[in-house]
Amino acid sequence: MGKPRIPTALKVANGTFRADRAPRNEPNPKKFETIPSPPGHLNKWAKMMWRIVAKYLLKHGMLTILDLYSLEVLCEQYGIYRELKDAMTHREQPGEKRIKISLSQYLKGKNSQTMLEYTSMRGAFERYTVLLREFGLSPVSRGRLKTMGLY
Repeated sequence: MGKPRIPTALKVANGTFRADRAPRNEPNPKKFETIPSPPGHLNKWAKMMWRIVAKYLLKHGMLTILDLYSLEVLCEQYGIYRELKDAMTHREQPGEKRIKISLSQYLKGKNSQTMLEYTSMRGAFERYTVLLREFGLSPVSRGRLKTMGLY
């Protein structure tokens, strides 16, 4: 498997763009001028992530109509991760009080490999981190960018 293709926008931000190596007839979709509203089906954590990431991408001219579906999935996976983690690390108590417990307390005496909620949470986080790299938003991806006032 070869190296994954780096989007032109990231090459420009990184300072490695070369016109002689740029793809011919590369799509140049229209960029947004305002932050689009998050899809209504996203949970509260996913909507929060949408607003943060969309604001960043818009500020740097990297949010286009073609990016919305990937952004939706990125935020949705983050929302699923947070929802599952919240469900595992909070216990309902009599009187409707919720107490926070650690993940290790939740997993005590259980096999994490056979717990659907735990494996689903891990899967959502893995998909989320893959999509972060696609957008150039992971710590490693950002470390590859030259500082041009982007971060």
